[in-house]
Amino acid sequence: MDSGKTSIKRKQILNAAATIFSQKGFHQARMDEIALMANVAKGTLYYNFSSKSLLFAATVTEGMEGIVRQIRTELVSDLPFPEHFQLLVTSIVRLYLQHSDLAHIIFNEISSGIDDAVLVEIERVRSRFIEFIAEMIEKGQKKGYIKPIDLKLSAVALAGIIDSVCSHLLQHPDEATEEQAVATLHDMLSTGLLSGGQ
Repeated sequence: MDSGKTSIKRKQILNAAATIFSQKGFHQARMDEIALMANVAKGTLYYNFSSKSLLFAATVTEGMEGIVRQIRTELVSDLPFPEHFQLLVTSIVRLYLQHSDLAHIIFNEISSGIDDAVLVEIERVRSRFIEFIAEMIEKGQKKGYIKPIDLKLSAVALAGIIDSVCSHLLQHPDEATEEQAVATLHDMLSTGLLSGGQ
């Protein structure tokens, strides 16, 4: 099997896994139904991922890494920091809602009962996401837009608030639009983070 076909099959498997894990949870999801949805043979599935835990880890970590890559790409700009900050919030919310299966897993399935090694791998990727947000906050601090507050804790809080709002939106899509969520988050986070007079 050439590398191009292998890459396509892997993507099909990860997309199917995100859907099944989102719908059924880690413990109820079965490898055979993931193979069926991905339209691959079970042998192909196990060739790529030897266990459900490894497939779950890859689904979450590669999905999160993809989201962070996309956010980084979108934030390459010379915008003034306040607009840059709004773009950060907008991008995170939009990408979580676009990748709703993955977001559902991140918000609801990262829990006890999953192999410790898998949780460590997921936490490693999550930590990189937090570091990325902390870098953004630090840039704002250096330019005088952000209060002199702890970078890591601020990044954890910012990510947690966005996670909570997106999780609520995914469960109750009729309660607010994506635009309303972004506006509310931006107002709340700006009030808490941005220094006065800017």
